[in-house]
Amino acid sequence: MIKATVVYAISEFFCAIIMFGLNASLKAVTNYGKREKWLSRVFITQGMYLLGDGLSTVIPWHYVPVAGPLMILLNLYKALMLDVVSVAVFFYIDSCGQLTMSDTKKKRWLVCLPAILAAVVEVLVSIASPTLFMSVNMKLTSLLDCLLVGVPALYALATVALAVHGASQSPTKTVRNFYLVTGTYPLVMVFFGALDIFFGEIPFYAFAATLCLIFLYLYQFGVFVDTLSLSSLSNLKGRERFKSFLEDIQKKGETGEYYILLIDMDGLKSINDIYGREEGDRAVYLVGEKVEALEESALGASCHYGGDEFLAVLRLADENAVALTIDNLKSAIKQSALAEKLATIPQVVVGFVRANTADGDLKMQLRIAESQIYEQKREFKKGSQEDNFFVDKVTGLPNANYFNSFAGNYVRDHIYDKPAVVLVNIRGMQAYNNHYGYEQGDALLKRIAQELHKRFAKGILVRFAEDNFVIVTADPDVERLLTEAAAEINHKEAVGLRAGIYYCESDQDSVAIAVDKAKLAMRYIKDDRSVVYQVYDQEVSKSFERQAYVLEHFQEALDSGWIRPYYQIDVRSLTGAVCSAEALARWDDPKYGVLTPFFFVETLEAAHLVHKLDLEIIRQVCEMLARRLKEGQTVVPISVNLSRVDFQVCDIFAEVDQLRRHYGLEAKMLKIEILESTIATNPKELKRAIGKFHEAGYEVWMDDFGSGYSNFNNLDEYNFDLLKIDMVFLRSFDVRPHIKTILSMIVDMAKKMGMHTVCEGVETQEQADFLREIGCERLQGYLLSKPVPQEEFESQLIHYAQTDVEDPAENDYYDCLSHVNVLFDPMIDSGQKQDPGIKLPIGLIEREGDELDFVFMNHSYQQVLVDSGYHPDQWSQEAGSDRLFQSVMLKLMDESKAANGAEASQVYVFNGISYLLEIRYLATDQLKQKQAYVYTFEKL
Repeated sequence: MIKATVVYAISEFFCAIIMFGLNASLKAVTNYGKREKWLSRVFITQGMYLLGDGLSTVIPWHYVPVAGPLMILLNLYKALMLDVVSVAVFFYIDSCGQLTMSDTKKKRWLVCLPAILAAVVEVLVSIASPTLFMSVNMKLTSLLDCLLVGVPALYALATVALAVHGASQSPTKTVRNFYLVTGTYPLVMVFFGALDIFFGEIPFYAFAATLCLIFLYLYQFGVFVDTLSLSSLSNLKGRERFKSFLEDIQKKGETGEYYILLIDMDGLKSINDIYGREEGDRAVYLVGEKVEALEESALGASCHYGGDEFLAVLRLADENAVALTIDNLKSAIKQSALAEKLATIPQVVVGFVRANTADGDLKMQLRIAESQIYEQKREFKKGSQEDNFFVDKVTGLPNANYFNSFAGNYVRDHIYDKPAVVLVNIRGMQAYNNHYGYEQGDALLKRIAQELHKRFAKGILVRFAEDNFVIVTADPDVERLLTEAAAEINHKEAVGLRAGIYYCESDQDSVAIAVDKAKLAMRYIKDDRSVVYQVYDQEVSKSFERQAYVLEHFQEALDSGWIRPYYQIDVRSLTGAVCSAEALARWDDPKYGVLTPFFFVETLEAAHLVHKLDLEIIRQVCEMLARRLKEGQTVVPISVNLSRVDFQVCDIFAEVDQLRRHYGLEAKMLKIEILESTIATNPKELKRAIGKFHEAGYEVWMDDFGSGYSNFNNLDEYNFDLLKIDMVFLRSFDVRPHIKTILSMIVDMAKKMGMHTVCEGVETQEQADFLREIGCERLQGYLLSKPVPQEEFESQLIHYAQTDVEDPAENDYYDCLSHVNVLFDPMIDSGQKQDPGIKLPIGLIEREGDELDFVFMNHSYQQVLVDSGYHPDQWSQEAGSDRLFQSVMLKLMDESKAANGAEASQVYVFNGISYLLEIRYLATDQLKQKQAYVYTFEKL
């Protein structure tokens, strides 16, 4: 018995090795298409089953400690492999193209469902009640034997039905024979599998399976592989025979008497899309039949070269004979198509080259021949494109007419794969045409079309209009492929790509609507060049719903008072007093609540309505200021925002100035904020408008400096009064050490150019302290106050009015005081050179009578005081108690003021150390009759 068991196992191992060997040779002898891949899976799973069965036979289970569970596990493995073999055989026969049960994921899952359910049942039974599969004396039960045979038997019957249907629909006897032969294989397996179970000493199943698969392998590749080459029923011998014929005439030295023809079916894809795959197969078969007829008339050979291409090598006298042969071929195809009542007449384009074009080996000869043939094909096609309703003249791709005619069918045929409709736009195409000309622009379109075609040849790719392409594809990797294409184009060309993607989920989806949704997704990207594509999703849908709502209800919002300003205070970093505020538009909507500018400003800009919004906010600001001034209440200057569109659609200066005059306000009470991005859109008009605002006494501030458009040339060319540093810098304040350096450089640069500074987005005391240390004059952010409604803002002014609100009459004084560049030696003219990184002690002093208040001391100053035993917070009192020091300071102040701000200096001995004191007069606060000075000292 032991010897018989060993022989049984060795036989199965040997058969498994044969299976793996057959699989290894598939790629070497075939084109390895979809059908061959399923056959490969048959070989692999069959071999894996035989290995498992052999192991289960030869293992001495009585000596294995946990033999029962292991044996059950191994038998479950065998059952699974048999099920997979059965499924793979089914798909192998189906892939020849009759019922197409394997062309979508949903169909494949349906076919696999019985096997999956059987596997789940087997696992659950093994866990819950293993004795149903194995008796106490470790023998397999009849239930497990039935499961081992039952599922393969079910698939065997389905495979036979599939083969019978394929044979009945096949156009040739050869194909019918193929279906009948392969259809018997699963029945033979079930029969011999049953014999193996009931007469277990002889490996009936292993031998029968191996012999059947060897026979099938030899039968297919000896008789039939040429017929089904590359999944089309062309009835032609394959490439191997064709190459063999070429080798023969090469050996005989007769290649000069032959021509190689490449016959391309022009429009097969359209036939498949419109009339279905079965009609396309009929067209391929008909063309193949007529190409084969050329062999007989011209003593040559032919083969099916690809999906819609054929090769023929024919003995012809010269090119005139070739041209005549091509005409005869087209005529024969037309007559047969009419006779057989095909839905359409197949069109072919034929290129040709003499067979002895290349010297050397056959591969090189074919490579050169193919290259020349494709060139001739392009020439043939070029002439026909001019009048082709479905072809774009520039790129050679299908056009919008083709898309509108055929894309819907593609979507419906692939709906279970959720096909994607992709709208691809070329960024910067107009600028490219303007710079390089339209001829170069057309060449660019061709190159981009080629890049896209490399990745999306299996779907539908059309040039939709101008610089837009549309792709319809069921490829699950569409997003990755788009990213790769964009990266390649960005690397090679002076333009970029952006795309919107809409995934179709219903066969009722209109492709026109799908393109519209893809367009919305693409528009959602806006000008963000870091984003290649956007998928149409709920957020995109809501975004455009909001846009529609804004446009529909904007005038109602103006009339009903839903548009109103929210105010966010600015604080003077030097004093901590509120010195101004910014008016920010809010839409208090009855449906959506309080809406931020993100919700509506961009939409209004696109519709050229944003000037109405801005002027309404300015009107309400002016009304509030005028009312409070009339009532004698505290006010601060308010900065208001202007959009880039304001400068395009109206005389925005005249509109703003008219409102200010109407309410009787001074120009200094309104600060005009302009986004830096506005400069790029309308520079000349902006420069004129800034000039008008300055002439009328307004300050003009640059908003959001550093938000993405920053250009230092703008600071020099446009005369801005204040630089508003975007909050983006402070967002990474704690994690990017270089941010402090960048902020210091911006403040230093602004002051040297005569501009004041304010920083947005201040949220922590650490940020506020740092900005004060580098001399940033104003602070804005949630640390100080969030934007609040007008009523709450007026309450803030009342709350701060006693000590912490800067009187507008003092603005100039404090602007002058805080404008001192504490990152630079204030005693040196800002235009002079200075060693970088200076650490000079610097202080700002206010003088009221003979009293001195040190309102600012930089870090270097404070360190000197600490080293000398003083506390910086108490220095004003300490200095005031030192009569000698105070008298020297007062003397120098008087000298500088008398000299109109020239520096005054004196050597002073402090704690036994000699220092050079330098003081310069800055300004006088006429309201409170106090003076400001900047003060430095340097150890001698």
